[in-house]
Amino acid sequence: MVPSTFLRSKPARCLPVLLATLIFAGCGTHTQDQSAAFMQGTSQANSSFYLQQMQQSTNDSKTNWQLLAIRALLQEGKKQQAIDLFNQLPANLNSTQAREQSLLAVEVKLAQNDYQAARNLLAKIDPTNLEQPQQARYWQAQIDASQGKPSLTLLRALIAQQPLLSDAKQRQKKY
Repeated sequence: MVPSTFLRSKPARCLPVLLATLIFAGCGTHTQDQSAAFMQGTSQANSSFYLQQMQQSTNDSKTNWQLLAIRALLQEGKKQQAIDLFNQLPANLNSTQAREQSLLAVEVKLAQNDYQAARNLLAKIDPTNLEQPQQARYWQAQIDASQGKPSLTLLRALIAQQPLLSDAKQRQKKY
């Protein structure tokens, strides 16, 4: 008789654990929007990843992925695809997206070798309003727009960029 009582209580003891497992498994299926986190840092993935995320997203998240895809396309040298995607950006952007869009506008002009337009766009951007990775990109754009011609602006950009470069490898790459 004792073994039958033991068997009845064993499933009863496992039921709460089983229910808790099902609840926690259900909570893990909701994926959070990671596009905002990617926007804060440097591009870490290739353009195909960002384009795929963009197609699967909506609203602000879609715009964030689109901005990231444009940045990655420019880094990969796919200028025309980046320009086409840039021209499809929505008009109503939040402040974070607008800052990223203004930097990308400069980078698109640099990719098109339109240095004067890039300098004009850079003059409209206040680097103090940018996040640190964006500041590094801003100063790099200033350096690129100067076309290596010695100037006070180039000197300022080189000095401002130096502390933003995260490691010695990046510093060696830039100089």
